[in-house]
Amino acid sequence: MSTDSARLTAGADLGEAAPWRARLISLLDDYAGRPRPDTSRARFDAAVAWQSELVDAGLAAPGWPVSAGGMGLDLDDQLDYYRMTSAARAPKHPCSLSFIVAPTLIVHGTQQQRDRHLEPLLRADEFWCQGFSEPGAGSDLASLSTRAVADGDVYRVNGQKIWTTMADRADWIFALVRTGSPGRGTAGITYLLIAMDSPGVTVRPLRDAAGGHHFAEVFFDDVEVPMANRVGEEGEGWSIMRTSLGHERATAFLADEFRYRKTVDQVLRLAVEQGYRDDPLVRAQVADLETDVRTIATNSARALSAVLRQEDPGGVASINRLVKSEFEQRLHRLALRLTGPGAVLGNRSPGAVDGGRWTYGYLMSRASTIGAGTAEIQRNTIAEKVLGLPSHRGEGRHDPAVGPGSPLAAPEDDERAVREAVAGVVRSHVDTDRILRDRVDTDELWDALVGFGLPGLSAPESFGGGGASLRLLCAAIEETAHHLAPVPLVPTVAALALLLACGADDAAGQVIAGARSAVVVPADDSGWRVDGAVPTICDGVLTGVVDRVVGALDAQVLVVVARTSDTGEAAVVVVDHVDAVITHQAAVDLTSSVGAVSLDGVRGRVVATATQARRGIEKAQRIAHLAIAADSVGVANRALAMAVAWAGQREQFGQTIGSFQAVSHRCADMLVEAESARNQVLAAADLDNSDVEAELAARLAAAHALSAAVRVAESCVQVHGGIGFTWEHPAHLLLRRAVSNEAWCARPESLRDQVAGRVLAPFS
Repeated sequence: MSTDSARLTAGADLGEAAPWRARLISLLDDYAGRPRPDTSRARFDAAVAWQSELVDAGLAAPGWPVSAGGMGLDLDDQLDYYRMTSAARAPKHPCSLSFIVAPTLIVHGTQQQRDRHLEPLLRADEFWCQGFSEPGAGSDLASLSTRAVADGDVYRVNGQKIWTTMADRADWIFALVRTGSPGRGTAGITYLLIAMDSPGVTVRPLRDAAGGHHFAEVFFDDVEVPMANRVGEEGEGWSIMRTSLGHERATAFLADEFRYRKTVDQVLRLAVEQGYRDDPLVRAQVADLETDVRTIATNSARALSAVLRQEDPGGVASINRLVKSEFEQRLHRLALRLTGPGAVLGNRSPGAVDGGRWTYGYLMSRASTIGAGTAEIQRNTIAEKVLGLPSHRGEGRHDPAVGPGSPLAAPEDDERAVREAVAGVVRSHVDTDRILRDRVDTDELWDALVGFGLPGLSAPESFGGGGASLRLLCAAIEETAHHLAPVPLVPTVAALALLLACGADDAAGQVIAGARSAVVVPADDSGWRVDGAVPTICDGVLTGVVDRVVGALDAQVLVVVARTSDTGEAAVVVVDHVDAVITHQAAVDLTSSVGAVSLDGVRGRVVATATQARRGIEKAQRIAHLAIAADSVGVANRALAMAVAWAGQREQFGQTIGSFQAVSHRCADMLVEAESARNQVLAAADLDNSDVEAELAARLAAAHALSAAVRVAESCVQVHGGIGFTWEHPAHLLLRRAVSNEAWCARPESLRDQVAGRVLAPFS
């Protein structure tokens, strides 16, 4: 058995596995022993042959219903299927466009159409191309003009399609044509299946920037198309075009993520081989790639969660489509950069790095933000259909997919309940005016949050905690930040995590019961400084001063990171706040406090030393990263909500400013940042502490969320214009909190560099 198959089998007991799994492992093992084709034509032929093997083995189309020739797998099994085939590097279907038309036929096609087309499509015996774009209707499909006129039992089609991928190889084209009145609009558009060998069909290949012929112009000159080839009713093509089979669409996202993971790893290997492992500029870009590929995965996971609940994942899908297209460009731009002087050679030059694949990939990637709707059109869609901003064409407004700032994919019931409860508690105590006038009763608010179960929501029930997941704790923290709760929740959560990790049961119980707390530890750009100018402890007495401790002024229990004076080993010490001298330091964040903590001569209780202390600190720092990241997500989404609300009501030059693409596209980018940060944080929180990926995911999620909050808050001020720069407006409160979060635990740039070092290490 191959290494990959052995690894996959180890995760599933074949005695209990569905028969498909054993059959697939066997087929993949057989594939692993075959020689690899060495030319593009041979690879293409092998991919076609592989599809027939899958069909004959009953192992094709995991998400299709059995009645349509698929496997009918549930969602978890579909994901396992994609993981297994990706790990084995099995060929992809050679015509990806087939999997756009196939779900449409499954949902809207007649039985005759399904019987005729699905198996040849699945076997790759017949190829498909997509006839949507036209010379005068690229991304603006509602302007298409290719006409189909009914004539007895046929349509006569006249017009032109352009940028039609694989048109020169395709046997069929699925096309949108206008059967209604001429002009612009979605009414009167019909969905037809047209044989490419029909008389009157002419294909003229176009050469692309990479030098190939991947797309073409297609001309229709009085082409006869049987009425039986119409999908759905006449005039309903627009809505049919927008339909796809939910599970197929969602799992395709993760199939892409597996493919992207493989390509990112190839770029990481290239960076090391080309001598760029320690180049700081390259490492920064490597971390960005790692962020991107994880963003795609976590966004996909949220979409999948919605599909499982039979909900529309459209908002998340729209975001992921934009993220993926721009990620592909960044990926290949970096790869080309890593070829160094080799980038002067064309992709067919004998001396090109890796056979010229990165030059070719870079040039081809320029199409990723153009094809299937430009990135600008995607931003229009996000702004207008997801956020509910006014149409840039003056066509009114849609209702937003969800309230701006709320999770795009509806959360599970327990998460929804936590969010609603925490938001209700904070809203009843906090508003902007009270914060600015320092009139929030923070003691009363804190008691209300403790009554709900914070800060010990995810602490073990045996200590009086809520026993909930870390995900729910992060959701609760996000909501407190969204509503600008001026309480030391994040410092207390971090301190509680350290106490629990060190086995300080009594002190942890105090914090769970409501004692505010803070971790007293020096921090720099890379995080908590365990080895350095930390306080020392000798015979239970501390010596030292720690500057800029967030939450110290409110804390009743101080958890001090120190080192022993004799051996220099790490120690975690609990100190009562009344025993320390805490000096107020003016905070940039008006919703938090900062203090310098003097511990000279203060007696403390050592709760952990040496290995236990270090492990406890590492574990707690992961929780601290996620807590502050969740806080930043709340800030970012509040800033987004405020910006969208203002953009939808403020008028300039006789128009609502949200109808100007400069503003709406900024809001769309804010949503992409805020939602992607949220999904990364929640996904990282779902990992168990014992998972080797847990700390890496937490650092990357924190880096993403910290930066996103600052960028989104800055954009919020910009969208508001002058009013956003006034003291009375809450925009600056969000910006202040975001900037403070970015500084007090660890800088995102440093976190990214740590991640880059980790992900590059296996290739060194």
